[in-house]
Amino acid sequence: MSRALLNELKARQIAFLEARLVSEAAARDFRERLPAGFAALLATPLGELIDAGAVARALDALAAEEPLRRAVRPAAAAALAALIEAARAERRRARELLPEGARDKLDRILEQPKIVPERLVREVLESAALDAVMRDVLYDTLKEFSEKVNPFFAEWGLPALLKRIAPFGLGGVGKAMGTLQGEFERRLEPEIRRFLQGFSRTAMRQVHDILIAKGDTPEFVGLRKHVATWVLEQEICALVGQLDAKSSALAGELGADVAAQVLRDRPVRTRTSEAIAAFVAAHAREPLGEVLGRFGIAPALDFDALAAALWPLVRSACATGPVRAWLASVVEEFFDGLPDGITEPSA
Repeated sequence: MSRALLNELKARQIAFLEARLVSEAAARDFRERLPAGFAALLATPLGELIDAGAVARALDALAAEEPLRRAVRPAAAAALAALIEAARAERRRARELLPEGARDKLDRILEQPKIVPERLVREVLESAALDAVMRDVLYDTLKEFSEKVNPFFAEWGLPALLKRIAPFGLGGVGKAMGTLQGEFERRLEPEIRRFLQGFSRTAMRQVHDILIAKGDTPEFVGLRKHVATWVLEQEICALVGQLDAKSSALAGELGADVAAQVLRDRPVRTRTSEAIAAFVAAHAREPLGEVLGRFGIAPALDFDALAAALWPLVRSACATGPVRAWLASVVEEFFDGLPDGITEPSA
């Protein structure tokens, strides 16, 4: 067989592969062979599928500033923005998105003791904002109490007694009482505020102690469930309704920053890589299917749907210049390795 003929066969083989790999016949072959291919994948030992060292190097590569800036951050921001927009348009109530039995599980979680961390309760209650709120509430309470209960000025107190003593009018005494009341209230206000500067924090600590002591009583468990019920009864769009365009953009930036920082953080990457390496080492000789089965995972795939979703990606990849060039190089390597003047083998 001459070199010219070999070159002709090589060109035809390359053209055949390029057309065949993106044809309808290839799509049918892909669907027909996908179940067997997936079964073979499940039968492959985990150690042959995952190189823990390569995964660690890939994480390190993603953590470089250029990939973070050009890929990770934009992808995280776009994903979060799409999620927020979908939530804005979702009119269903939150409970409608829960599967059957999920609410019972949520209730059991809320019934667990010490579910709200004591430190969190303390940080919230001892904040300057709540301290200011407590001072205002206590101030208004003491003022109203003084106005309505103070025996010297309340309607039921000294004024009422004086009216009984002098039913035809108090004259100058009534005027004096009014002046005295005004002076008393003027002096009382700063004293109340001075008193509350320290007492409001004491009151907050008492609230904290009560919440911790009674946090697992039926009443507080019921409160947790009531809040959860209220949230689940709201429309999804209402739960995110306060996020305007500016807030949504900031949320997207925040999500991108967090995703980038998680990858950038070397201790996190180290722990992740070590966990992957330990897992792969422990199950390296086990088939992937058995490893998944240890965690109760038994893939049951709709191969028609899977093939329909994957084939456009496979076909597009096969049609790209680099893949076509690679296929051509493989075919050329075979034909160029054949000797000139090859003949039909003798019987």
